[in-house]
Amino acid sequence: MDASTLNHLSSIKKHLNSRSRKDNGFGKTCQIFLAITFCRLGFQVENYSSQGVDIDSWNHSYFPNISIEVKTTTKHTVTLGQKDVDGLKKKAREGYEPIFAVLRLELLSSWIIAKAKGIKAGNHPLGRLQTSVRAMPELQDQVNQIFSRVVNDYGAIVSSIPTEEVLTYLDKCLDREKLKVLPKGSVMGLPAGHRFQG
Repeated sequence: MDASTLNHLSSIKKHLNSRSRKDNGFGKTCQIFLAITFCRLGFQVENYSSQGVDIDSWNHSYFPNISIEVKTTTKHTVTLGQKDVDGLKKKAREGYEPIFAVLRLELLSSWIIAKAKGIKAGNHPLGRLQTSVRAMPELQDQVNQIFSRVVNDYGAIVSSIPTEEVLTYLDKCLDREKLKVLPKGSVMGLPAGHRFQG
C-alpha cells in the first residue's frame, strides 16, 4: 500500500484503539472498506458482522462468486481459526469460491487474496498464502488498486468521528455503495437463497 493509505489506516487504528489496547473495531473497519472495494469492482456484496464468513460477493461479470474471510495483521503470519475454515467450507458447498483476504499493515504491503480450499486452521506464513496454487493475482491487483481509493475517500472522516459511531457510519457508506451496483428493482442483485420464487 502507498504511504497515504498506510497513514489513513494507522490513524484510524490509533483513533479506534485510543480508549483501550484491544481491537475496538479496526479489523471490522478494514472489512467494510474491503466490502466497499468489492462493490466498486462490480460485485453484489453482503457484509456480515458476526458468525460465519465476513463477506459474500457475487454476480460479477468475470470473477466467480466468492466468500471471504478477512484478516488483518502486523506480523508475517496470520492465524486462521477453525470457525473461519468451517464457515468457508459451508460457503463452498453453496457454490462460492472460498478465499482469505489478508492485509498486513505495513508500507508496501497489500491485500493477499488467496483461495482457501484445503487450508487448515492454524498459524500460516503470509508467503504460503501467495503460492501459485492459491494465488488470485488478477483479483488481488484490482482489489489493491481500488482499496487505496476507498481508504482515501473515507479515511479522514472515519478518523474524526466518535469511535462508537465508526462502524455504523461505514455500514451506511457501504449501503450507499451497494446502490451504485444494484440496478433499482433488480432481484438479480440478491443471493440465490434470497431471490423471490415465482
